[in-house]
Amino acid sequence: MFKFKGMRVLGRILVIASVCITTTTKTIAQQRESGYEFGIGVGTLIYQGDLVPGFLGDYRTLKPALNVFAGKAIDPFFSVRGNLTVGKILADEARYTKPEWRQSRNFKFSTPVTELSATVVFRPTAKGTDPTDRKISPYVFAGVGVSFLNVKRDYSRVDTTVFGAKSDVQLGLGRDTVRSLPRALPVLPVGLGVDMVLSSSISLNAALTYRFTKADYIDGFKYAGNPKNEDAYYGISVGLTFRPGGYRCPSVW
Repeated sequence: MFKFKGMRVLGRILVIASVCITTTTKTIAQQRESGYEFGIGVGTLIYQGDLVPGFLGDYRTLKPALNVFAGKAIDPFFSVRGNLTVGKILADEARYTKPEWRQSRNFKFSTPVTELSATVVFRPTAKGTDPTDRKISPYVFAGVGVSFLNVKRDYSRVDTTVFGAKSDVQLGLGRDTVRSLPRALPVLPVGLGVDMVLSSSISLNAALTYRFTKADYIDGFKYAGNPKNEDAYYGISVGLTFRPGGYRCPSVW
């Protein structure tokens, strides 16, 4: 009797194991075929323009930013993504002592940023549709998008003893203040990133995204600043990428 019951239990375990293996195989195959991915990241947006002296932009007034995306693989090398980025950029010339005239001009601005974009992602080292094929997966991307802004500029602190009525600053303000500020700004996001696989469904990612624009009023100033230089911003983020999949074995008992 005991041997008979043992055989029944063993048979049940073998059946359940077979079902589990079959389910796992199908799930992995479906994951490879679907190629869907979702991600979330945190970081910051960095302004580049007339109100900061450095090429890299303003690192003294950084604010947090959030990025989420959803994507779909086209083949092992290419995928497409839809992205949403929410953050804020700002600058304050009072924070810079060199060159000294920034302390006298004292321009300031801030704007929230809500950006929607679509990008194509290229993974040059890909060798298969399984995301775990490469533990470290670098990629580059480019696309198009639009940023929604609400620019608040402040020129109330200009030292008029330094910048008089006939100075380029005051004459430039006369032109800038009659211009409407952008509310929706076309952008061309390009960048690079890297995924580090943590499991078959989760990766750690880091990305740098630069936005090309054809605008010089992101900071609210053009002619009062340098009309030859356009404004831009870029972002740095780290986060997680999720690829739907996985399985759950049924209980033996």
